[in-house]
Amino acid sequence: MNQRKLGSILIPVAVGATILLTLNFFTRPRTIPRPVASAPAVVPPNPAHEKAALEEQLKTNPKHAPILLRLAELERAAGRHDAAMDYLKRASGDTKSEDALLELGKALYEAGDIDGALRETKRLVDDHPNNVDGLYNLGAIYANRNQVDLARQFWTRAVAANATSESGRKARDGLNQIGR
Repeated sequence: MNQRKLGSILIPVAVGATILLTLNFFTRPRTIPRPVASAPAVVPPNPAHEKAALEEQLKTNPKHAPILLRLAELERAAGRHDAAMDYLKRASGDTKSEDALLELGKALYEAGDIDGALRETKRLVDDHPNNVDGLYNLGAIYANRNQVDLARQFWTRAVAANATSESGRKARDGLNQIGR
């Protein structure tokens, strides 16, 4: 047989055998024992590392609301509520950031500053009259202060803004409770 012809037959056969062996290796059942409880697929982030990276980004854009909100979230998770409020106050300077105003109102309420919570949540609703979460929160603050007429007013607006949202449903439930 001609050596050229033999080479043209052997090369494809050798390549085919290599592919077949490779496929067999990757499709062969594994005999490695699996642990009963598998580890999470994603390693949780390092809050200190994330905070440092966000602080670095903040140097180039000190009023970037999403960065400030995330930093506030990290501070709250670590129990540093004053630091969280500082970030939220900086973020809420941008009145377009509904989330910042909403979170600042909630943080102030949790810290026991009810007047501050009312002030910031009113600012949210003044700037964004159909913000159902802000409307619900104002109703809840007034209900907790036993100012039922004001609670009813804001909860009614929350239901009108978005009755199917979580805050809209909570507002409807609140209206049912104070209606009794």
